[in-house]
Amino acid sequence: MKERDKLIEGAKRCLQERGYAHTTARDIAQTSGANLASIGYHFGSKDALLVEAMLEATADWADKLRQALADDAPREGQETLWRRAIELLDLHRPVFVANIEAFAQAERRPRLRQALADAQETARLELAHWLAEATLPPTKQRAVGAFYLTLLTGLILQHLIDPERAPTAEMLTEALPAVRVRGAG
Repeated sequence: MKERDKLIEGAKRCLQERGYAHTTARDIAQTSGANLASIGYHFGSKDALLVEAMLEATADWADKLRQALADDAPREGQETLWRRAIELLDLHRPVFVANIEAFAQAERRPRLRQALADAQETARLELAHWLAEATLPPTKQRAVGAFYLTLLTGLILQHLIDPERAPTAEMLTEALPAVRVRGAG
């Protein structure tokens, strides 16, 4: 494994074990077995490495969600999306805790803020691709993707804080038609 890849994997493990705010460059070097100076050489800073590792870990989760949804042929509908998202959230909880920590840091770190903004835009477009009808114009597809990202983000936050009372897949699926009817009037 290349030194850069070892650093990313080590940073991912540190994010899971220590979180974003409590991971040091020494932690990453020790966990990865890489040289401390290689962080600066490959990434410029510990923060840049952590952002890369966090984005990769989140992309891993999204890939697993995408794969889980692809396995349901044909699409079983909205409830499947929410059920799979919750199942994978439970399995990857430390990744989302690290994301929340990073969001709090983004206000004062322009590169982190831009990376998170780009990741959100990608998520909007992918959710639109998965869930919006192909006949919708692109601007409406993006709006649908943004709506679902808003729901997914809220679900993640609620599930992290209070999993026992967080919305279930069934609850969200039941609520969506009511929201559409109310909003259509």
